[in-house]
Amino acid sequence: MGQPSYLTPSKSGSTVRIDQVKALPGQYAMYFHCQTDLVETFRHLYPDDFSFGANRALLFDVKRAVPEVPLRHCIALALTYHLKKR
Repeated sequence: MGQPSYLTPSKSGSTVRIDQVKALPGQYAMYFHCQTDLVETFRHLYPDDFSFGANRALLFDVKRAVPEVPLRHCIALALTYHLKKR
């Protein structure tokens, strides 16, 4: 089965994908394009709210609550990523 992926109709941002982390049972991730600085930005803004997978993912544990407000901000930054270049 494929990964759910999200992108605005205007393509104003970078695609956001969600999937389980196959190598880590009980873990899932939100993936971002690795050639952006998105995860670096998230790491700077929210160093204590998330676990990070290199330069491409936010990592989550199924047994822990998701930090909803920071996650909403990260998703908004991803979906408007190309707007900041203009």
